[in-house]
Amino acid sequence: MKKFILIFFIVIALIVSLSFVIKKQNGYKTYKVVSKEIVESVYASGYIDTRDSVLVKSEVSGYVEKIFVKENDYVKKGQVLAKISNPTLYENLKDIQSQIELTDQRLKEDSEFQREIKNSIEIKRLNYENLKNVYERRKKLFEKGLIPKESFEEVEKSLKVAEKDYQKQIENYRDSIESLKSQLKSLMAKKEAINREIDKYSIKSPIDGKVLRKFVNEGDYINSMTASNQLFMIGNPQRIETVLNVDEEYIPLLKEGQKVLIVIDSYPEDVFEGNITLIESATDRNTRTVKVKADVNYTKPVVVGMVVEANIILNKKKGIFIPSESYKDGYVEILENGKVVKKAVKVSMKNYNGYLQVLDGLSEGQEIVIR
Repeated sequence: MKKFILIFFIVIALIVSLSFVIKKQNGYKTYKVVSKEIVESVYASGYIDTRDSVLVKSEVSGYVEKIFVKENDYVKKGQVLAKISNPTLYENLKDIQSQIELTDQRLKEDSEFQREIKNSIEIKRLNYENLKNVYERRKKLFEKGLIPKESFEEVEKSLKVAEKDYQKQIENYRDSIESLKSQLKSLMAKKEAINREIDKYSIKSPIDGKVLRKFVNEGDYINSMTASNQLFMIGNPQRIETVLNVDEEYIPLLKEGQKVLIVIDSYPEDVFEGNITLIESATDRNTRTVKVKADVNYTKPVVVGMVVEANIILNKKKGIFIPSESYKDGYVEILENGKVVKKAVKVSMKNYNGYLQVLDGLSEGQEIVIR
């Protein structure tokens, strides 16, 4: 017998009772033949779950700084459930924001940074304009032969240098503005990246639903790389389903729509009925079981996580069943007029938990001898 899953049989007497009629007399036992129904089923254990339950985990590690919800609270998709602490990220964001403000300020036309550069440009421009005027005067004097060639060439050379300085200062200004713009764009991208990272430290609900369980408290450390990374379970308790773990060897016997009988410790006197809705296509290698889901009509209050035991009905057989120990080599012994006589019978050789189905040779009311 397996620890978790087994085949078992429910025997229901259709005419007399649930028990077999066995009497002991004259050193042997007798069994009164009655018509019965044998129900063949697969046993499984499982639990009650919600159809859309989600286990909320954290992408990041850290200490739980704040929890904003409690069990049984209804939450909306995207609502912040908890916050994980990471002061370093906020310091980085503050530093980036300071750099952004400084860069943005420098890009303003009336900023001190731009005024200084523009002043330098203006000085270079005035120097260039002055030298240009000097050049024009000396050019006229040189053409009239009033000054030597060397004096003209000297001012011509100075003019070219001043023009280059002026143009270079303009280019430097343009390069500085483009550099600031590029720097601002890079800083904004860094800020966006930090904000995205910070957002991971705000644990949000992925769905609309109810907080079914809270696994952490404020101050707890969460390691995103471990199996214990569980913060909340969110789901809709109005849309429940029953999850059963069935031994993989019995899966070929199951199909959707089969009837399921459920019992719960909370209601030991009740049997709840349902049907298989889904048989998963993968097995758990550790337990060698397959998850089977069922839609069950719970007529009494249940909560998510309740443990259940189930019997999945495979088939029913109605007829005459006798203890297997009473049959030998095609015969049984029966009582006729107070005497024990052999009686030829035809049986199905499938053993139903210690009983064989009689196909021919016996009728209800006869008594079989069991030695």
